[in-house]
Amino acid sequence: MQARHPRIGPPADQHSSTSPHKPDPLGAAPPPDSNCPAPGTCDHGNPPDLDRYDAVLFDWDGTLVNSHPLNFRGLSRACASWGLTLNESFYTSRIGTSGAELISELAAVTGTHVPVDEVVAQCLDLILDEIAELQTYRPVVQLAETLHGRLPLAIASGGARRAVHAGLDATGLRPLFTDVITGEDAPRGKPDPGLFLLTSARLAVAPARCLVYEDSTEGVQAANAAGMDVVDVRCFRT
Repeated sequence: MQARHPRIGPPADQHSSTSPHKPDPLGAAPPPDSNCPAPGTCDHGNPPDLDRYDAVLFDWDGTLVNSHPLNFRGLSRACASWGLTLNESFYTSRIGTSGAELISELAAVTGTHVPVDEVVAQCLDLILDEIAELQTYRPVVQLAETLHGRLPLAIASGGARRAVHAGLDATGLRPLFTDVITGEDAPRGKPDPGLFLLTSARLAVAPARCLVYEDSTEGVQAANAAGMDVVDVRCFRT
């Protein structure tokens, strides 16, 4: 499957009596920004026909919350304490992978040996120190709030369990979600589909009946590999 950018028709009173389109279940979509991956064909966040799905899965970092500034600061400081220099372009190019995988790759590239688990733990402590500063992507949160009560919603994040749960509490978003799956729950991070497949299994919903919201290439690849439809939020999250 490819990343979906489905269109939803305008409100019913804008269609003729013979129009085959359904009303947009969420009302007017937010306008696109310059990051839209499919200008001219993207629906900018309005989901496809909700009758096709039995659950909606949301990535966390970069999808519901703008956690990348916190994550980069924490990870770069933790890496620096072990003699590793993490530049932002290297970090950004690997958004969607787990912290442990990123640190392992950086260490391999530089020929440096570091205790990955200790670096991850130090990074996590630094992130949690600033978790109160975590900001949400309001258009995506509004989407989740509108879907809440219509379909089960779950978090499927490659992030650390403590960071994701602390973020849910800091932002007040926890009540929206039936389940929260994080990086510790799957043996490999995205683009491996395991995280999404585990989430659908926990919800007792077939993968093909899940809709995913993601912000990274690795996340879109993981959803595709899991056999799920996926919407890229990068065009409408700001």
